[in-house]
Amino acid sequence: MKKLIYLIFNSALEPEVMELIKKLKVSHYTRWDKVKGVGETGPHFDDEVWPAVNIALMSVIDQSLIEPLAEGVRKIRAEFPGEGIRMLVVPFEEIV
Repeated sequence: MKKLIYLIFNSALEPEVMELIKKLKVSHYTRWDKVKGVGETGPHFDDEVWPAVNIALMSVIDQSLIEPLAEGVRKIRAEFPGEGIRMLVVPFEEIV
């Protein structure tokens, strides 16, 4: 069974997140850079007042990868507690 996942994270975490994606062999994804928003770590607007900015990554992956990916996200969050990272898992029906 497949799941749709979103990873939304501070751009400072890009090397760690991309290493995790590569390690788990997630080869197909869509990525948005310079994603702006407000979360638990505060505003990220890529401006002079709020200079931080996020990256969002979306992928359809096998359900068997959900827990290893979630564990990797937890490890990144524990190592960098001041930087935001979230993983959303969404039911998935089909790709046309």
